[in-house]
Amino acid sequence: MNRFLAILLFSLLLQSCNDGDIIITTFNFDKADLKTCGSVGNYVFYKVNPQAQESLSLKLSFADSLYKIAETKVFTLDGTTNFVNYRNYDGALGSGYFCSSIPPTTPIVTVDYIGASGTANVTTIFVFDDNDGVPFEFEKEGDTDGDGIPDYYDDDDDGDNVPTALELDTKNEDGDNNPLTQPLDTDGDGIPDYLDADDDGDLVITRYEDKNMNLDPTDDKTDPTVGPDYLNPAIADTYEVNLYRQHKYNLKKSVQITLKNLVLTNGEEKITIETLDMGTIENIETVPKTKTPTL
Repeated sequence: MNRFLAILLFSLLLQSCNDGDIIITTFNFDKADLKTCGSVGNYVFYKVNPQAQESLSLKLSFADSLYKIAETKVFTLDGTTNFVNYRNYDGALGSGYFCSSIPPTTPIVTVDYIGASGTANVTTIFVFDDNDGVPFEFEKEGDTDGDGIPDYYDDDDDGDNVPTALELDTKNEDGDNNPLTQPLDTDGDGIPDYLDADDDGDLVITRYEDKNMNLDPTDDKTDPTVGPDYLNPAIADTYEVNLYRQHKYNLKKSVQITLKNLVLTNGEEKITIETLDMGTIENIETVPKTKTPTL
């Protein structure tokens, strides 16, 4: 919490009700996770501090998916279609309090501030994940096989029709449970198999060592005692396969919300907050994707 916000909120620590009771108000959501419910036309984002029996919520009326495009959408808080609520309660909130079609009657709201001025900045972030066992930071640049799919979401980085996940340290031979620390390098040329178009170094690219031409070199075994032909340098038969297998990956979407120039009011009382980070929800949507690149 920044210093400007802390000074403003100090005045909230003790408030008097009309009946003279003292209400303790913390406005502390640093450890609270941002959550959401609702859907197109009625999105609700909220944080709950159960120790202080308080909540902060944002309601947005938006007639399209918030997460369709990786961008920042700016919503003006108007008090009706888009607004923020800060509330205190006389008891603990149930798990479905913000997501009920019929508003719960308990617990009772004891303090209710509405934010009808300022903006809500909703940023949707896209992450492409090929789930191939190679961390994103090692694949964020480059397209090893030139198939138009960057390595970071290409589940077959070298385009040999053998998935990257099968060309790492799949047998955990180094015992560290990390398939990337000692990936397979069948021909010992210093290029790991998952980045090597010719895994066994027999001068026939792996994709061409597919005898049954089913786009899967792993099931072609001229000598079963050695294994697949693409890992057997003694077998160099060529079958011109100029097709790539179908690639699969996930598009993972996350959302981050920041409130700007927020003005919360409760009767004549007013709180102004320049910037309030409501938080981030990781993987709010995961969309399976497929793509078959062409040579």
